[in-house]
Order: sequence, then structure tokens, then C-alpha cells
Amino acid sequence: ERLYQIASDNGLEALASATNFVAIDCGRDGDFAKAVLDSLVAQGIFVRMPGVAPLNRCIRVSVGYSEDLALFATALPKALEAAAG
Repeated sequence: ERLYQIASDNGLEALASATNFVAIDCGRDGDFAKAVLDSLVAQGIFVRMPGVAPLNRCIRVSVGYSEDLALFATALPKALEAAAG
């Protein structure tokens, strides 16, 4: 539930999931999602990205400990800003 809130706080939509990860729609195309992913990785946040359209506009974030989610919540706005150029 925390991942859904983090996504919403940043103007993004987290897709419903019954797994241990959530796909967060970055709202643009695959290139933008890749730039968000690259920025998160550069900040030490491990995320993945589905490689097939239309999910390639998403980043995949595993459900983690509250400390990990706090780091992600801090890193995501920076990643979105960096990706927007």
C-alpha cells in the first residue's frame, strides 16, 4: 500500500498487483521510464523495467522494508525531475 501512496504523491499510477512487486506507470513512453530507472539506480535504488510495450513505460518496484520505501520515496521525485530534463 505504501508504494501506491508514493506513486500517487508523485502524480503517478501504481498498477494493481498480487505479487511482491508493483509496476508504477511513469506516464510517458519507455524512454522516459528508462531515464527514471537510470536515475534511481544512480541513487542506489534497485528497480527493474518491463521490456514489452505498453508496460515498458513502467518501472517495477519490489515491496520492501519501510526503510527501503522511505529511500525510494525520497529518490523518486529526484529521478522524475532528472528524467524530465
